[in-house]
This record gives sequence, structure tokens and C-alpha cells, in this order.
Amino acid sequence: MSDETVIVKISEAVAVTTKALMAVGWAEPEAALQAEIMTAAEVCGNNQGLVKMYQPQIMAPAAGSSKPVVERETATTAEVNAMQSPGMVALKSAVDVAIAKSSGGVSSVGVYNTSTSSGQLAYYGALAAKAGRIVLITANSPEFVAAKPGAKATFGTNPLCFACPVQGRDPFVFDMSTAAIALFGVLTCKAKGEPLPEKSAYNAQGEWTTDVGDIHIGGGAGAIATMGGHKGTGLALMIELLCAALSGGAVLGEVDAKKTAKNWGHHIICIDPGAHVDGFAARAASIIKTVAESHPDGVRLPGDSSSAIAKKNLEAGTLPVTKKVWDVLLETSAKAAAAA
Repeated sequence: MSDETVIVKISEAVAVTTKALMAVGWAEPEAALQAEIMTAAEVCGNNQGLVKMYQPQIMAPAAGSSKPVVERETATTAEVNAMQSPGMVALKSAVDVAIAKSSGGVSSVGVYNTSTSSGQLAYYGALAAKAGRIVLITANSPEFVAAKPGAKATFGTNPLCFACPVQGRDPFVFDMSTAAIALFGVLTCKAKGEPLPEKSAYNAQGEWTTDVGDIHIGGGAGAIATMGGHKGTGLALMIELLCAALSGGAVLGEVDAKKTAKNWGHHIICIDPGAHVDGFAARAASIIKTVAESHPDGVRLPGDSSSAIAKKNLEAGTLPVTKKVWDVLLETSAKAAAAA
């Protein structure tokens, strides 16, 4: 074990994180669900995991939060008002609605009025795919990402996730940030004292930087870059339109800032493949197998690496956690125990 990490039982990670979330103000059911989702991300090596609690107040509830409610409902669509509930709780609720409404067809579900992270979108994508659905999930967040060097930050890291069932294997799940680095990847660098990846962020002058202190999360006036230049900007803009203009989230130009508006959005498109074609999962398996075998050394597909990491950790029943993050979790969870 390195000096930077500690090995923790998966069950202990869930329990300690649940208590830490209760210490910052969540009731036990909401705390337990968020802890499950964050630990699931940690198990597969995703940076949407326990690092979210490195600055615990980021995950604290907003004043007056309550359970999500469904609004503007039709047979195939719904608008979910998160009521300032945790992003993870709101999105899980909305995905359940989208799965039910897509039976025999297609559903579209929007989520608005939440202001905490929904975490690893792959968690929700896998849930839908295991229910036999094809799903596209998108999410926006406050202004951390600039459309080009020197531009004012306008986008969140704006991730998207595509998932579908595949015969004979786990679902295909593709989860990516449209930013050059996810926000909690930045927090991981900060927690470990490591530089940012090359060409992932700009300083206040629009120059490339690897110093966390140059961007918002480190106290600077710079911004995270989009992934892939103008293509990443296009994807981030698409997600902003789906999650804000369509789903009811805070709209750029109509609010001073999405962060202070505390109204982030999500959008879900869910498809029952049986409404289009017979044997979708088998057809998908043929495509994926052909692509994976298209090079003599094989082709690593999205999700392969995280699946291998998860398999190893699950078999061991443990996972490595950055020591600084674990120390914060223990310290924060102790406050819940002291208050009990």
C-alpha cells in the first residue's frame, strides 16, 4: 500500500460515507443512496467516487430540500422537479420513471431544481440497460468550463452516458465528460497534490496550465477546457440545451450564474428496443464483438477498463482510497456519531 492510499473494505466505505453525508445534513435514506452510488464509482476507479466528500459542504443539502416530484406528465414524458434533493436521488428517481414510460416505445424525462452532483452517469445507464433499455443520459452543472482559451466559463463539465443491453455480457456503457477533465478529477489532483493533465485547463490569461490553483476549484480565475476543442464545445452546448432549455435547468443569460441559481438539469431519453427491432441485444453483441476483434491485439472498448478494475475490487471486497479523502470521511462521519 502506498503512502497516498489506504485499503478499505467496500462495506466500510459505504457505511462511513453514509454517516459523513448524514453529518452534513442528509437523512439516512438519501445519505445511503448517495453513498452507494459514490462507492460504486470508486469500485470501478471512476473519479466521481468518494472524492466528492473531500470538501464535504459541496455535498450538503440546500435549505428547504425535499423529495423529487413529477410534473407536466404525459404517457411518454415527464418533468421531475428535484425539489433541491440530492442530484443522485433525483436522477435515480427520474431514470426509474423513464424506464417505466418507455415500455413499448420511447420516453423523454427532464430533471431540474437540484444543486448537488449526480455522480457517475454510468451507474444509472447500467440500471436502464439491465432493465432492457437503450438510454442516453445528459447532465449540466455550474460554470467551470470555457468554450475556448480566454473565454469566460459557461459550461459545466456536462457529461453524457449511452448504455444498452448486450447479449452474453454486461451492458455496453459509455460515460464521458465533455470537458478535458471532470470536476472531481480536478478535486482528485488537488487532494493528491498532483498537477492537472496537460492541456486540460486554462489560466486567467487563456494559457494552458497544469496548476489547480489557476482555475475556479483552486481559487483562480481560469477554467477547465472542453474535450477535443470545438467538437467538445459542440457536445457541451448540446447538453446545455437539453438540460437547461428543455429540462428546466438554469438558463445561461437569464441568471447571474448557474451556481447561485442552484438549478442544474438532467435529461434522459430511454428506448425500448423491442419497439423497433427483434433481437437487439444479439445484434449489439455482434457489432461489439466485431469492433473488439478488429485489431490483432484487440480493441479496448469504453467500459472495459473500469469493468476490470471493478471485478478485481469486488473479488477482494476492498478498494483503494486516497488517504486524504478517507481522513476527511472519517473526520466528518465522526461528527454524525457524536451528534447521535
